[in-house]
Amino acid sequence: MPSLRKRYGKVSKIIFSSWAGKVVDNRGLKTEEYVPVEYLTLPLEYDGTKVSAFMGWDGLVVASEKVNVVDMAYAYAREVQKLCCGECAIGWLGISVIVDILARIVGGMGTEADMELLPRLASAMREDAKCVLGQSAPVPILDTLKYYEQEYLELIRNKKAAPKSNYRVKVTAPCIEACPAHIDIPGYIELIRNWRYSESLSLIRERNCLPTISGRVCAAPCENTCTRKDIDGPVAIRALRRYVTEWELGEGLTPSVSKSEETKEKVAIIGAGPAGLAAAYNLALNGYQVTIFEELPVVGGMAAVGIPEYRLPTDVLEREVDIIRKMGVEIKLNTRIGRDLSIEDLWKDGYKAIFVAIGAHQSRKIGAEGEDQSYEGFVDGVKFLRDLNLGRAMESKDRVLVIGGGDVAVDCARSCLRIGFKDVNILYRRSRVEMPARKAEIEEAEREGVRIDYLVTPTKIVAENGKVRGAECIRMKLGEPDASGRRRPIPVEGSEFVIETDVIIAAVGQQPDLSCLTEGDQVKVTDYMTVEADASTCQTSRGGIFCGGDCATGPALLIDALAAGNRAAQSIDQYLREGKVVQSEDAKREKALQGIDVYPQREKVIVGKKAPGYIHHLPLEERTSNFREVEQVFSAEAALEEAKRCLRCYRVMVLATTE
Repeated sequence: MPSLRKRYGKVSKIIFSSWAGKVVDNRGLKTEEYVPVEYLTLPLEYDGTKVSAFMGWDGLVVASEKVNVVDMAYAYAREVQKLCCGECAIGWLGISVIVDILARIVGGMGTEADMELLPRLASAMREDAKCVLGQSAPVPILDTLKYYEQEYLELIRNKKAAPKSNYRVKVTAPCIEACPAHIDIPGYIELIRNWRYSESLSLIRERNCLPTISGRVCAAPCENTCTRKDIDGPVAIRALRRYVTEWELGEGLTPSVSKSEETKEKVAIIGAGPAGLAAAYNLALNGYQVTIFEELPVVGGMAAVGIPEYRLPTDVLEREVDIIRKMGVEIKLNTRIGRDLSIEDLWKDGYKAIFVAIGAHQSRKIGAEGEDQSYEGFVDGVKFLRDLNLGRAMESKDRVLVIGGGDVAVDCARSCLRIGFKDVNILYRRSRVEMPARKAEIEEAEREGVRIDYLVTPTKIVAENGKVRGAECIRMKLGEPDASGRRRPIPVEGSEFVIETDVIIAAVGQQPDLSCLTEGDQVKVTDYMTVEADASTCQTSRGGIFCGGDCATGPALLIDALAAGNRAAQSIDQYLREGKVVQSEDAKREKALQGIDVYPQREKVIVGKKAPGYIHHLPLEERTSNFREVEQVFSAEAALEEAKRCLRCYRVMVLATTE
């Protein structure tokens, strides 16, 4: 999560802060004498209301004398108590007793003996709890006892109840915050650890209606912020999600979906990719009549035509789609909006809201001379994968160059091996460090025999008689970072050379094809040729038209698109019920707390090392002649052991507003 250092710098109106272990105490000083708090990540405002105080796992911040710190500690402790799992006595009993003691104190019935017991209990939790929640949750309570002891004693000695504030609560974790869909990852892993697989899947499906797909191909940004990453390796979060979906399939079970029986308005969705499917699922749950219009002959968008079978088998995708169809969602294939129907036609047909989720299926140019000459053997990477998945695989030859460094480029290269190419080479203009494809996919490609040349880019397509014969290339060096944050590749003068090849596959990125929109639709488009839409509500410039996924953000992760579909469904529901769209409570809290670093690497975690579980893969000799799925599923024993590695790094955040 991004830091707010650049956003806030020094904050000068804070009365007290112990956040991140740095204590600034301005109590008793005139405002002009306050010592500023440097790089404070306190949310200063919530929904137009000033924040009086903030309490979380990393300390306490007070911005107004109107807040009662003892009452806030009580509110915080109650929220922590809700998350305690009972695995360790000190965590479960410790927080329960702390809550009881704080309840007495804020109710005017506390004793001075409570002031001896509270710090002992909180310190014992800090040192001996088994999970990160239990170890970190006492930190702000201990800070209140240390720095606000007089406020406690005043309530105890005067036998008076504490004044109340309004509190906003957010519960998250490093993995939850990194997941665009904000799935309760510690929650579903804990359920796996307790063999409660159906409940685990139900929890996952609250925010991810495609768990079987995402359990295979999600890029798992959650694992990049897993607390165990810096101890012994991240928990295999994605693989555990796949495990419970495979269990469900093996048991012959189907998801239990509680759908509203009310028949509401008609909603049209343009595009049957992850964003469109997620929106359809959630809208159907709420009783809307949903129709998806899809240009392709198959459902799934890039998940169906952009990911090879060795990563995502067709039957897996079809199972997820069948669940959505059974909810009453109608899917019209081979129907292109802008050709077969217009958006105006949809309005005339009685649709009350439209969600544009067309993805980004149009390839970008590689910038090489001759790429527009329609040479035989020069292939668009997106089209290559689409044809492959639709049963129209190209004829293999001896040599192929794949241009690009993302997942599409790696998928193209590994697929070329499987259809018979003998020499498969990826050219990437930056170094391995900047290569955006998933590390695991790159490693598997190299194991299978794909060669990757770094710091190389093609400048000209070499052709003879209308057929590709090679690529004239130039070597690159890395300069200063560009707008992407990666170091800019700079050509090395005089380093030109030619690579002979039979086929060149261009896979340097995609962009949306917005031909479904006309000027009359009144939907604004950005300079990057994406649809202009509010990131939190998916609302476009035209009332009733929403947009999300790759066509709004540019190419992103599957889980990003799925999260956009969730948000769009929520906004469409609000629009059709209230005639307007405003940020949800979740979105407001997320915005208010977006600068809080939920993954502080300085955090002291008391835990023994335990290596990650090994995920088996299909042996190399059984791979490259077919499209059998490469990554295998955990066994029940391995899944249980991996689930035990989760440290339950829940973060409880409480905001006090008194104005």
